[in-house]
Amino acid sequence: MSQTSSDNYANVPALKNVQTIVLLSELKQQAGLVQADQDKSEAVADKVENAAAEKAFENGADPESVSGSQVAAVPQDTAVEKPETTERAAIEAAVVVEQISPAKVLPTVSPTVAMAKSASCFTLGPFRNLDKLRVLTREIKSYVVATDFRGREEKEQTLYWVYIQPEKSRIKAIETGKRLKAKKIKDFYVIREGEKVNGLSLGHFRNKDGAYGLAKKVKNLGFDVMVEPVFKTYTIYWLDYELAEGVDIPQSIFEKHIKSSKKDKISRLSRDCN
Repeated sequence: MSQTSSDNYANVPALKNVQTIVLLSELKQQAGLVQADQDKSEAVADKVENAAAEKAFENGADPESVSGSQVAAVPQDTAVEKPETTERAAIEAAVVVEQISPAKVLPTVSPTVAMAKSASCFTLGPFRNLDKLRVLTREIKSYVVATDFRGREEKEQTLYWVYIQPEKSRIKAIETGKRLKAKKIKDFYVIREGEKVNGLSLGHFRNKDGAYGLAKKVKNLGFDVMVEPVFKTYTIYWLDYELAEGVDIPQSIFEKHIKSSKKDKISRLSRDCN
């Protein structure tokens, strides 16, 4: 049987310390693969940086301030095998940029401004004289955006009334009056109407001691005497107002009206605008 040329060298041992012979066509093919890998790696890096810059822009950071050191580095010799890997790398890099980018700074409000906003509504009062309150309201009109009046009835004890309990008839009341005169009590009159009709009034006193002193004297003379406090009903008013933004009412306006109403003891209190 004849042998081929390759069979003739089958049992020949391989040479040692001899450099491998590489064909020119094989070198070109390898160089092309390396260049392709490098191009793919650069494309991935560009995509990651663009994604990071866009994310930084959305968060208010300067895209140019996002340097290559802030983005996860992609090795140049790493071959990109799947599109999913590139997409995941871009997302992770964007997250890294978001974490290391400067924190968003919320607008701060100074304590003075915050206090002005929380204390822009006030209540002023009480006033007994509604006309004076209306004058004040006109004077502060240019400083406020809203005003409102509130009123409430109050009772104040002003006098003490000393009187003899009502008799069953007017004739009986006149007879009681004659008895008072006989005891030298001349300052009285017969009550002609109201709940105490046919009683005898001995007078109204501002001084409590004077009222009870007379009552004791007349009672010792044998008369049924009473002392009753007298209340005066009146209305007090408050002014609710809201300041315009950035202004305040001159203190001189308040001082003028407070001095003219010393009896009312006017105060200004902050309140909830709602």
